[in-house]
Amino acid sequence: MRSFLAINRRNMGLYFRDHSAVFFSLLSMLIIIMLMVFFLGDVNNSELISAIKLVPGRGGDFDLETVKHLNFLWVCAGIITVNASTVTHAFYSNMIKDRTGNRLNSLLVMPVKRTAFVLGYISGAWLTSVLMSILTLAAIEIIGVAKSNPLLPVETHIAVLLLIMLNSFVYSALMFFFASVIKSQSAWSGIGIILGTLAGFLGGIYFPVGSMSSTMQKIIMCFPFIYGTSLFRKIMLTPVETSLFDGMPDMIRTEVDKTMGMDLFIGKNQLSDPAKTVILIAVGAGFIVLSTMYLTLAKKRDR
Repeated sequence: MRSFLAINRRNMGLYFRDHSAVFFSLLSMLIIIMLMVFFLGDVNNSELISAIKLVPGRGGDFDLETVKHLNFLWVCAGIITVNASTVTHAFYSNMIKDRTGNRLNSLLVMPVKRTAFVLGYISGAWLTSVLMSILTLAAIEIIGVAKSNPLLPVETHIAVLLLIMLNSFVYSALMFFFASVIKSQSAWSGIGIILGTLAGFLGGIYFPVGSMSSTMQKIIMCFPFIYGTSLFRKIMLTPVETSLFDGMPDMIRTEVDKTMGMDLFIGKNQLSDPAKTVILIAVGAGFIVLSTMYLTLAKKRDR
């Protein structure tokens, strides 16, 4: 336990002392917010308003403001998901530096079980990701209030915080595996560039899932981003959707949820929220096992 806590504290200290790493880990969030403000928000707003106006008596000022609020939360739910991946990527940059500076070998030869070593790194990344995601949520709430949007209900905040913990766990485990395999700083930086470029698409943030081709939809279902984003959206948008679709046929809300990625399908079968949660847990646990196995085998090869 002492070794576990020592590794945890060391890595968190290194991350927060590097202010540039903290900034660049949040850069994707800033870029997506700017895209939403200047482009994406207006596109999604106009499409949804056009659909609502097909219902007699709907499409007035109240609906317009509610749609803007819905799309704001829709994008922000995706930001929280992507933020967990970029923060954990930046966190493990110090692990890559340790390897290139031959400090990682010194840590690996300590009389510490590989499981404790792995969990020490992952727990530090998890705590850091949870903290940064909570700060992101707070920033989202502040921006929302500035836009005259109501605060999310208390029960929604609790559900979002629990999901932040799960989502951070997934990317802490996943990124640790890649940090264990990759040997150079340039390769790790390359992964960061790819991650920042593709995460928005893989999470269905830039464009709704329903507007993508069937091939693209199958591709994004192979990555964990879309499952976390879908769960965040389901939780954060439910109060707004209840207000927006009040008095409308249920099929309209069902179609909107499918198009905007709140509901996901494998073939013709809709994935339940518990199924999405299980998938995320399985991904996180699977990469912890893979990382432990890889480091154990790597130690034997080095003997």
